[in-house]
Amino acid sequence: MSDFDLIHRPAISTEPVRGSDAFAMKAMPEGNLIHILGKPGGEDLTATLQGLFGGEANRIRTFGPGQWLVVRDEPTSHVDLRAEFEKLASHAFAVDQTHGRIRIEVSGHAVTSALAKGTAVDFQGMAIGQCAMTMMGHISVHMTRCAADRFELVVLRGFGQSLWDEIAHLSADPR
Repeated sequence: MSDFDLIHRPAISTEPVRGSDAFAMKAMPEGNLIHILGKPGGEDLTATLQGLFGGEANRIRTFGPGQWLVVRDEPTSHVDLRAEFEKLASHAFAVDQTHGRIRIEVSGHAVTSALAKGTAVDFQGMAIGQCAMTMMGHISVHMTRCAADRFELVVLRGFGQSLWDEIAHLSADPR
């Protein structure tokens, strides 16, 4: 965690590209995005993280073996983040990724057919709340199914606009 507050600047347009029953895409608020790294072979920290960061649905996401992603829409002050990280210090390491990654929400009844054009994820076998680290074209993406027809994509900030443009292209002809 840095010793000073960083300046927030949007990585992609905050205006929705399009909205219809078939497909919609929008940039998510850049609140907080925290990467939690547990100890190798350590305990499942999901309950601990829910107690520390709140238990709202889809707030705590799996990110890999012994790793989680904490997502919040509202920003948290530097002082509050430091206090949360200190409470977590005996269990895991926390890395603030708020300035390094962005979130994009895609939704609609044609969302899975649009996303399937760019990734190999099995959407029929992906339950609500389940996450997948995958490639969307040439871009590495963390994907969470938030509802039956709504997904959140987390991507490195530098690839945000490219992913945005690629998804807009893939969804050009929703059925």
